[in-house]
Amino acid sequence: MRKIVPIIILLLITQNLHSQTADELNSQGIELAKKGKIDKAFSTFDNAIKRYPDAPGPYSNRGNIYRMRKEFDLAINDYSKSLELNPKNLNVLYSRANTYLDSEDFQMAISDYTSIIDIEPLFPDIYFDRAYANIMLKNYKEAKTDLEAQLKIDPKDFKSLANLINIKTQLELFDEALSDYKKILTEYPNQPNLHIVYNNRANLYQDINEYQKALEDINIALQIKRNYDIGFLNRAGIYLKLEQKKQACKDFKKALKLGVEKNDHFKIDEDCEKLKKNCE
Repeated sequence: MRKIVPIIILLLITQNLHSQTADELNSQGIELAKKGKIDKAFSTFDNAIKRYPDAPGPYSNRGNIYRMRKEFDLAINDYSKSLELNPKNLNVLYSRANTYLDSEDFQMAISDYTSIIDIEPLFPDIYFDRAYANIMLKNYKEAKTDLEAQLKIDPKDFKSLANLINIKTQLELFDEALSDYKKILTEYPNQPNLHIVYNNRANLYQDINEYQKALEDINIALQIKRNYDIGFLNRAGIYLKLEQKKQACKDFKKALKLGVEKNDHFKIDEDCEKLKKNCE
């Protein structure tokens, strides 16, 4: 019996060190990542996974680096393995959902966001995130419901209110959208992106053929941000509708000079085609 007892004690200590060592490697990798030493952090997480394949932390952290590198499939695989080992970690589930979003697999993102909502409906920004995925799929009614849910949790959430207005415009709820624009411009006069709000309301006014009001709003947007490429492009379209071709072409050329064609929100629509045709 005297020989057996030390062996049992040794086994218990070894098992304890196994857990501690996995945690230590994981913590070391996190610290390296915080210092910007991403490759070394990756190697540390990779080493932890090879030595301790049942530890969930290194998988999720290696997944974070894969996501940072835009290697989305590998990131999702690591998040999924981490969740297999620790299904209750909602932060990892959220990271996987966001990676699905990054990779434009919006349906899978919605599935993960929904799983989080089912467990923790007050998870930060979760309804906004699911709304965004629904917007990408043009599920505007579902997006509207989610944004309204987000605003019930946080009535002062500027981004949710701004996006809700856009959704109401898509659903042609123009009166509601205009009312919300008035609210947002009154209650958030110091928001850094108000030029976008004025630009978007100008677009709404164009949708209902109120071009003079649209021009007034886009002028304010350009006063707030002088080199606003999308603003110049939109004002060019408004001027064209008001049959002010000279001003339209001047703004169109200005927008092109500012690089509007490289803007993520630029798209060649009917107005753009008309501007190209009239301003050659």
